[in-house]
Amino acid sequence: MAEFFPVCRVEDVLEGKSLAVEAQGFRIGLFKANGRIFALSGRCPHAAGPLDRGWVEDGEAVCPLHRWRFRLETGRCSNVGGEWVKAYKIDIRQNVVFVEI
Repeated sequence: MAEFFPVCRVEDVLEGKSLAVEAQGFRIGLFKANGRIFALSGRCPHAAGPLDRGWVEDGEAVCPLHRWRFRLETGRCSNVGGEWVKAYKIDIRQNVVFVEI
């Protein structure tokens, strides 16, 4: 059964940037765009790039290794068809970000 786990404080996630976190052994990238926080798998499917070390452009997370782009809300890759990363549900409680695992 899925459960929410605390990973950081809201202010730790900066606008347009990523924050690498771990929850229950899963590597996750948190991204902030337009004041909203999103959680995606920390590894890009292409060459296991460090997506959790990327940044946000036009509502997408960009992997720093080869610039693959993933929609923040769904995890779908916008520049390579048929590719995606897991998008995690988040919850914010008392200024703490929780990720559902």
